[in-house]
Amino acid sequence: MSPTLSQVSRFFLFLSILLLVHPAPASPADHFDNWIEVRSPNFTVVSNAGEREARRIAAQFEEFREVFHAAFPTLRTDLGKPILIFALRNEDSIKSLLPAYWEVKGHMHPAGLYVAREERDLVVVRTDLEGENPYEIVYHEYTHALFRLNFRDLPVWMNEGYAEFLGNSEIGEKEVQIGKIAPGHLEILRTNKLIPIETLFQVDETSPYYNEQNRSSVFYAESWALVHYLMTDPDAVKRQLNSNYLKAWTASNNQIEAAQKTFGDLKKFSQVMEAYARQRSFFVGHLKLSVHDDPKGYPSRSLSLAETQALRGIFFVYTRRPAEAKAALDEALAADPKFPVVHEGLGLFAWYSKQDPQTAEAEFARAVPQTPPNYLPVYMAAMLRSRTNSGPTGLSDSLADLEKVIQMNPKFAPAYAVAANLYSRDPQQHDKAVSMGKQAFLLDPANLNYAISYGFVLVNVGKTQDARNLTAQIDKAAHSPHDRANLQGLQRAVSARESYDAQVAAYTAQREASQPLTVVVSAADESPAPTGTTSNPTSPQLPHFVKHEHTTDYSLEGTIQQMDCTQGDTSRLYLLLVGKTVLKFRVGDLNNVDMTSAKTGDDSDVPPCPDWKGHRVKIFFRQVLNKDYAGDLVAIQFF
Repeated sequence: MSPTLSQVSRFFLFLSILLLVHPAPASPADHFDNWIEVRSPNFTVVSNAGEREARRIAAQFEEFREVFHAAFPTLRTDLGKPILIFALRNEDSIKSLLPAYWEVKGHMHPAGLYVAREERDLVVVRTDLEGENPYEIVYHEYTHALFRLNFRDLPVWMNEGYAEFLGNSEIGEKEVQIGKIAPGHLEILRTNKLIPIETLFQVDETSPYYNEQNRSSVFYAESWALVHYLMTDPDAVKRQLNSNYLKAWTASNNQIEAAQKTFGDLKKFSQVMEAYARQRSFFVGHLKLSVHDDPKGYPSRSLSLAETQALRGIFFVYTRRPAEAKAALDEALAADPKFPVVHEGLGLFAWYSKQDPQTAEAEFARAVPQTPPNYLPVYMAAMLRSRTNSGPTGLSDSLADLEKVIQMNPKFAPAYAVAANLYSRDPQQHDKAVSMGKQAFLLDPANLNYAISYGFVLVNVGKTQDARNLTAQIDKAAHSPHDRANLQGLQRAVSARESYDAQVAAYTAQREASQPLTVVVSAADESPAPTGTTSNPTSPQLPHFVKHEHTTDYSLEGTIQQMDCTQGDTSRLYLLLVGKTVLKFRVGDLNNVDMTSAKTGDDSDVPPCPDWKGHRVKIFFRQVLNKDYAGDLVAIQFF
């Protein structure tokens, strides 16, 4: 099993909090600049600094990507989602895109920023800076993104040490120098007492030693020195200490045990590292670049005002600046109301800033016809449709669009995660649900939302033991309160399903030894205890229909035993399940129930309500907390 990496660094938490300060009006300084887009094989750069600078930035990021591949040739480097880089010509330009850093007096004014989000990553850099490596912070965070692509939960010292080691690379035109040390780290190592090696190995994200906002600390300097030793020291390289440690840590999930197995006596190893960290010179590697693409050949084009402001609006949406997002998108809409990217931005704004799924879905539909084709609006529309329209038609449309997204980008994990949840609602598609849930989990192992969602899929399709095994894996990597809470929800669902399976087995055994029973079962609590009680101990409890991240409705197949066709809150449908269990569902207004035929896909073959008894159907319902019925009927599909 591969080592794992924690999902969200404190840097991104700090960024989220920082960007929630009161918004300032967007600066008009860049509104009428000449903006250009340059596309390299792996990055899209938009810039107001001219075509030459845009090509230079694209080439540098391609080169850094190659540096990572050269250092870790077996690891993946394709994030599976777009990376959009804003290459800005001066401080005024970056201030207009990152106003939060100028709103607090005395706050650091960054030369660059890396923002990771589920659908895309965004980067901001200034192009007018000089020096050996003005984009070190950006390369540092890009390194984190690449490691999250490969590991679920790397030790913190190793995660930050790698980022410092690679982030300090100096990229030239023909070669890259890796292993260079920042002067600040060197000074810290020489003038401060080092953290004991056993303590360093056990630092986690809650430790006082770890502070993502204070990278000029002993922890960062010492983590850099240890990774530098593992990656460049001739003896360490010969003994393969870096890979051996990873293997030992993966096997034990215990850093001290792994360190003792790899480095031997930790007191002696601490002395080795003390001497290494305090030496006056460090080895610097020289890597010849093999990227053969000439940056002059990257496709480029001028951007209109509408597209420029739409892209800025999208950036503001993802960085939680709703006032600036609205202003930019309003200007984009006024400039060209038909431009697809404008409607993509409006869709993102409606969903993330306004929590308005209906408007968002409509805007994404207008954003689909893009050149080159853009799968993001297709995905967003399908994801939102799965939340708001859970009947057979909406389910079919969502799955068709998600399959289209996966065909356009087979490495886009979010599409697999949503599709897995939807497929798990159809008993005939359970194998596909499991396959897609696992694929999302493998494509983005550090995103524990995908792992937990996959666990819910396993519960829903009855693979309870697999779900139980998965919770044990997630437990090792779930550190944040958010991840812990989601994990506990999955653990409760697994326990509830295990309890239900045991009750079904006992009920089946009793039924085989006696006469079958017909039992009306009440609805289950949305958050059930690990075990349940029942008024009739010989009948199984209603299974816990698991809520997913992307849907609130559930489905069952059975035969209609009885239907009350009167309108109103007291109207009920009685569904007979396999095993002679009967569930009651509130119907309400039949005009609001989506009714289709599996044969034709529409309502032409749907029988009138008085004739429903005896028909085999698949129903979709919304679970409610009520002991008189299992849920509100949403849709019926007749077979």
